[in-house]
Amino acid sequence: MAEEAARRRVRMDVDVESNLPFVMLDRVQIQQVLINLIRNGMDAMDSSADDRVFGIRVRRIGDLVQTEISDRGPGVAFPDRIFEPFFTTKEHGMGMGLAICRSIVESHGGQLRVENNEPHGARFIFTLPVDAPAEATAVLAAGHQGHALQSPDRQGH
Repeated sequence: MAEEAARRRVRMDVDVESNLPFVMLDRVQIQQVLINLIRNGMDAMDSSADDRVFGIRVRRIGDLVQTEISDRGPGVAFPDRIFEPFFTTKEHGMGMGLAICRSIVESHGGQLRVENNEPHGARFIFTLPVDAPAEATAVLAAGHQGHALQSPDRQGH
């Protein structure tokens, strides 16, 4: 996504907390969520001449890992409808991307919501539950082998 951001003259501000716990997830599905949210944010800033800053912030909040994707576009006019299938604010949009993103996040035991930023822009926030057994395994493995055991289909990140 860094190449696309550079091409669109969008600065990416990435802040990932260190020592995040393990989260059980399907890497391809969560990657799809991130790509969709990042592209939507860049699209929202296409009409902005300046202040084209895109933020990604990942941190632990209790038993959750929270990811915030924020832009400095016009914001979300219909936050109560934005996740409905076939609802779109884009001229050529299908209205499925955010509905699919929410479905993926919820299938992982998390939540996806949107907030408008002040004075402008939007912030999409999704949470995923910390995988306590994987976290415990990582601690034990670090003490004995130097790495955690991960399943081939759902890896902790």
